[in-house]
Amino acid sequence: MKLPIGLVALALIGLLASCAPAQSSTPGGSAEPPMQSRTLVVGHRHDPPTLAPKVASSNTANSTRLFNAALALFDSQGAPRPYLADTLPQLSTESWRVLADGRMETTYRLKDRLTWQDGAPLEAEDFAFAVRVYKDPNLGAFIRTPQADVEGVLAPDPRTLVIQWRSPNPVAGVLSFGDLDPLPKHLLEAAFADYEQGRSSAERFLGDPLWTSDYVGAGPYRLESWDRGVQLEASAFEGHSLGRPRIDRLVVRVVTDENTTLAAVLAGGQLDYTASATLRFEHLLVLKREWEAAGKGTAVAVPSAAIFLNLQQRPEYVSDEALLDLRVRRALAHTIDRQVLNEGVYEGFGITTETIVPPTVPFYSDLDRILSRYPVDPNRARQLMSEAGFTSDSEGFFVNGQGRRVRVDFAVQKSPEIERMQAIQSDIWRRNGFDVQPVAVVPELFARLEVRHTLPGLGYSQGPTEGSFTAVEIGSEANRWAGLNRTGWTHPEYERLWAAANVTLDATQRGDYVAQMMALVSEYLPGYPLYFALTVRTRVASLQGPVDEAESTGFGGVSKETTPYWNVQEWTMR
Repeated sequence: MKLPIGLVALALIGLLASCAPAQSSTPGGSAEPPMQSRTLVVGHRHDPPTLAPKVASSNTANSTRLFNAALALFDSQGAPRPYLADTLPQLSTESWRVLADGRMETTYRLKDRLTWQDGAPLEAEDFAFAVRVYKDPNLGAFIRTPQADVEGVLAPDPRTLVIQWRSPNPVAGVLSFGDLDPLPKHLLEAAFADYEQGRSSAERFLGDPLWTSDYVGAGPYRLESWDRGVQLEASAFEGHSLGRPRIDRLVVRVVTDENTTLAAVLAGGQLDYTASATLRFEHLLVLKREWEAAGKGTAVAVPSAAIFLNLQQRPEYVSDEALLDLRVRRALAHTIDRQVLNEGVYEGFGITTETIVPPTVPFYSDLDRILSRYPVDPNRARQLMSEAGFTSDSEGFFVNGQGRRVRVDFAVQKSPEIERMQAIQSDIWRRNGFDVQPVAVVPELFARLEVRHTLPGLGYSQGPTEGSFTAVEIGSEANRWAGLNRTGWTHPEYERLWAAANVTLDATQRGDYVAQMMALVSEYLPGYPLYFALTVRTRVASLQGPVDEAESTGFGGVSKETTPYWNVQEWTMR
């Protein structure tokens, strides 16, 4: 009997986390442990190009959280908590007002005596300055939402931030990392003025060391040194708004090869904590058998965001125009075998899916009823290809009227686990008549936004949400490839629903809109969801504090993907 996806997820979490000791995610339950003159060494797979979470190319939510703070923070359950804000705005109060003309205002009261990591006061003007930078039309380096909907920002006093919105926006009261992060006005204002007045270029402003090696944030740790491609070193920030971290020092070690990470964990004394795609699922079994069983630490796997294959839909970039034909896209869908992928990638313990929406969201049952499905059916695939005008050549590959094969370029980031998925599904597609050309791209190149947006066929990605299929998010040279829409697909009904979802403050109504949007994605297939990724995390036995619940994935506009470092200031080492 096939279990419902939600039950499979719960069973998986129970199986993989069963050996984990109970952790407290709420401070203040017992006497506070003393500060520790220790160094926390964490392993990350990627060296971040910048530490600013709002910069689109950062792609490093985990790294940036260690050095930054925002108005709100989402915990391991996807619930918002105040961070730099004293409290979060509440609808139908003076802190969150919907005006008669359809506009809206949210008021954040900042905590008292906030400071940047260099000791300068962090005030409401730092947010107002940041929004000026983010809204500059010629910079194009920043994630577009939500500042496109912001009409103005007022700072009537150092602790009061008033955000004026063009229309109702459901995320206005829970602004977290990557939304409207503050920028240190006292450090960047002069460089920004030079750019605005034509004395400097956008490239020079964005290339300022203050974005990288001289970075100053407000998060739990302050950057001290950065050896590119090797490691970042940092010290606990005394003025952190949630309290000084218990552990004095931090080292973020960059280890691009997962086998090297595995060896370092097994050897002991090199890495205290790993996350951020540093290990593969197959390593989990090794770690539990050889490392956890010896009492050296805990290894778990938690479900996270959906793996999605973007399918290029822009004629100027697509390698074969056949991929623009919906019948061809549906034929490809009918030959995706998710169960075989699950066995090959996760030994059957994975969570397959036909939508990028996790089954935990309130509106999932509504989406489930209207979702278009494509069961494995090679005969239906051949029928669709015939309807589209394709026949088979002597080797069984689909060809057009001129005898040219339907070519499907399939690019993924170089990684054994991802390449295994690619190899399995490529083989299935080739056996069903599609001339698939797989290629594995080194992480440094695959991380480039231009590369992701211009892949000629299928491209691997993790964690798209409802905003990833909107027209405004289509990356281009003009916007420095900063958008989230890597397929270039658009649909007028999707745009209408997206617009409606972004002005309704009713969570149930918004969920209904998002369900309809995701149903359109399943109908028109700008890509293919496969399964929810399993993120392997390890922590040594002496480390206390990390929470191993499944990561929230941010659908419906009220929760966001949770970084495992959300409570890092509470971690301790015995």
